[in-house]
This record gives sequence, structure tokens and C-alpha cells, in this order.
Amino acid sequence: MEDSYSFDKFCELLSDEDILRTSTAFGVAKKFQNYILDIKSQVLKELMNRTENQDVYLDFLINEIEKQDYVKDAGINYINSWLKEYSISIDAILEDEDHNEPIFAVLDRHYNDMEPFSAEKDKALLLQTGFLNYFCCLYANQLIEFLKSKMPKAKPQEPAQIPIVNNKPFKDEYLTVFCKEISDERAVRETSFMQLYDCGLTHYTPYLESEITENLLILDKDKKEDYLSYVLDKVTKTPFASISNDFIDKYIQEYDVDINDFPNFKNKELNDALETYYQGMHYTTHQEQYNLLRIQIDFYCYASMLEVKKIVEFIETKSVKQNVKNQPIKQGISEPISKLKWLGKTSQLGFIISSLTDLGYIEAPLRQNGDINYTQFAKLVKQTFDIDTTESTLSKYLNTDSEKGQEPMRKFEQNGFNIPHKNIVS
Repeated sequence: MEDSYSFDKFCELLSDEDILRTSTAFGVAKKFQNYILDIKSQVLKELMNRTENQDVYLDFLINEIEKQDYVKDAGINYINSWLKEYSISIDAILEDEDHNEPIFAVLDRHYNDMEPFSAEKDKALLLQTGFLNYFCCLYANQLIEFLKSKMPKAKPQEPAQIPIVNNKPFKDEYLTVFCKEISDERAVRETSFMQLYDCGLTHYTPYLESEITENLLILDKDKKEDYLSYVLDKVTKTPFASISNDFIDKYIQEYDVDINDFPNFKNKELNDALETYYQGMHYTTHQEQYNLLRIQIDFYCYASMLEVKKIVEFIETKSVKQNVKNQPIKQGISEPISKLKWLGKTSQLGFIISSLTDLGYIEAPLRQNGDINYTQFAKLVKQTFDIDTTESTLSKYLNTDSEKGQEPMRKFEQNGFNIPHKNIVS
């Protein structure tokens, strides 16, 4: 492209996070429109002058657009609440030349001209930020579609592309996507925590477990432990793998909920906060917006840590080295001491241990507020008993006040289960 000024400015505008300091969201839309008109002319001129590599040239332009830092999926849902509030369509906004509609008093007015710290200024900033994200995505997609439409048709006798050969002796597609999904807390800005939890954070865990199992079946015996160490290294180096188990305790106490119900709590206010679409919300203050983003990111980090723990526990069940390393060694004895083999169900172990705690025979770990820390409790029980379950599942059965904990309690009581309190038999 001989004259790339408009294209360069278009790409700069896509990534300019501070543009609202000097322009308005509607002003940015007009700039995009003007740039695109000139870019189309320049592209068509360039294609006429090129006799070959037209596809490479167009691919280069598309790649330059896509690598810019803008919200790639900022669809109409980013501005729906504002369109409803002002009873106007996006087409009416883009086609309006007189700016008589009430929304333009906010959309095309510089918020720096408004009274500092006022509700009016806060609203203008939120509205313009939403529209800015929408316009960036809208016009980037428009230009990309134009460039794709000019791609030369493939010649029928063109040789097929040589497929990329994976030189690794194992598959790692799900390992890669798993690590990506649990590392991108910024994704909360584009959706909600619960949407990410259901469709991303927990979605790939069973697939990764299956991938690990399949790889162990095809790998040579002397390569299995190296592979498991490789997976362990990958997942434990993700950003939130090592955060503490009490990372969200402040929310648990604030909303008075049970951590064992995570993430489907019995508190509507907390559930609403976790399910709210961050960009689709109409905030009255910056603090309200910050608080919602903070809680969703914190819960994302905590959930990421839980998924890492699941994979680590799964690897431990597959690794000879990990099993040996995790078993305590008695002084003077070379062989590892086995855990107590639990032959019953997880629910039964949880109820019996919980009963012994209530009756004074066992001291359970406590939180700062005096409540039992069931996550830590489950970890200690699992270190003592050889049982095929996760700490998360066991913690639910240790809590007899939870829905899962109630079921085995009813069965034991119906069959006459009774242990006297420690003080009675002392």
C-alpha cells in the first residue's frame, strides 16, 4: 500500500485506550468511517498493481487489524441496556445527522466538560466506553470482511498445503487450552464469572484428564513419569495455581455462605453478582463497577486454583513417583507406610469423621471466625485414608449441615448408629 496513513491510523485507533480523553465515542465512529473509505480505495489500487501475492498482502492487512488490542466480541449486547434506556436502535444512531435524539447529549458530548465526580459524568463515561468497544469491533469486522471479499479464488490445481507435523510424542491440545482458560482473568470483563466457570474454567478439566490417560497408554514406560512431570509443571506455573484456600473467605463471611456450595451459593445477592454480565450492567458509580469486577476476578482466581488442584490430584493417582513421595517414611524403615485403606463410600467416611468431631474425639481445623475449615479438614482426612475421591467432594460430606452431608446422616440414624460423647465414656 503506497499510502498507508489511513490504515495505520485505523489500527492505532483500535488500540487507543485513552482516546476518550480527546474525543467522544461517536466522534471515534466517524473517524472509523472516514478511514475505511480511504483504506478501501488504497487497497483496490494496490490490488490492481499487483500481479501476484495478492492473498499474502490481504492476509497481512487482516493480521495487522486482528492483532490490535480491542474487544473482539463486543457485540450489540455491550450497548443493549443503553439502547433500551433511550428507546433507539443502533441504525438510528449511525444514520442520525442532526443529533436531535436525547442519547447524543451523552454519546457525543465530551465527559471532561461535565462537572467532576457528578452522576452525569459517571454515566457519560460508562456509556461512551460501551459504545467505543462496540464501534471498534463493528468497524474492524467491516474492514476485515471487505479484505476477505477481495481474496483471489484458489486455483483448482494449487498444491495442497503440507500439514504441520507435531513432533511431540504425545498430545497436548487440551493441556494448552486448559492452561489458557484458567489464566485469563481479564476475560471476566467481556462476560460473567458463572459463564466462564461453566463454559471455560471447568469445561476442559475432564478432557485434559482423558488426554493424560490416553497419552500414558501410548507412551513408553520410561517416558510416562517425564510426561506427568511436564503436565504438572505446566499447570502449577499458571498464574493462580498457588493462591491460598482462604482467598475468598472475606466474601464467604460477608455474604454468610458455605464455601462447600461453591459456586452455587444459597445467597441471591452473591449469585446475582457472579452471574452479572460486567459490560451489560448500568452502573451508577465507578465504585459499584469496580466492586463487581473485583468479586468476579477474585472468584475466577479461586476457581482456577481449584481446577489446578483437581489436575494435580489426578496426576498423583497416575504417578508412581508422586505416590511414593506423598507417603510418610518412618525413621529406620526403608519402605513407605501405607495409608489406611477405606473400604466404604466417601459419604460414609465423611459422616463418621464428622460425627467423631462433633462428639469430641477429633479436633478439626478452624477458620479465624471459629467455623470449621472443611477444605483443610478434607485435606487432612485424605492424607490419612486411602480413598478414591477428591478433597472437594470429601469436604461436602464432612459438613453434615450441607445437602450432601444430610443424606448419609439419615441412613446412619435409621440404622441405629450411635457413639457416645467423649465426656460420657471418659
